[in-house]
Amino acid sequence: MVATVRQPSTPKLVSPLKYLRGAINQIVLVKLKDGTEYVGVLELVDNTMNVVLSDCEEIDPEGKPTAKYGRVLIRGSHILFVSINYGQVAPEIAAR
Repeated sequence: MVATVRQPSTPKLVSPLKYLRGAINQIVLVKLKDGTEYVGVLELVDNTMNVVLSDCEEIDPEGKPTAKYGRVLIRGSHILFVSINYGQVAPEIAAR
């Protein structure tokens, strides 16, 4: 009798750009390396992770808006992270 050893399956790596492009037209949270946070509708992502947000608001750490910008371009090298599906996570912010 020969024992068969199963190799653990390695998870398939997916590019972060693929996730971001899948979030086009969704409400996202973008946090910058300096701590600034923006919430808006993701319009565009390029290969260097520059993003364009529409209906964009800057929010404070409590989630309260501090400024409304409309449409903004955020340089990818300044982004710490992007939270997709933010409208589902924080519907009170998405309802504004």
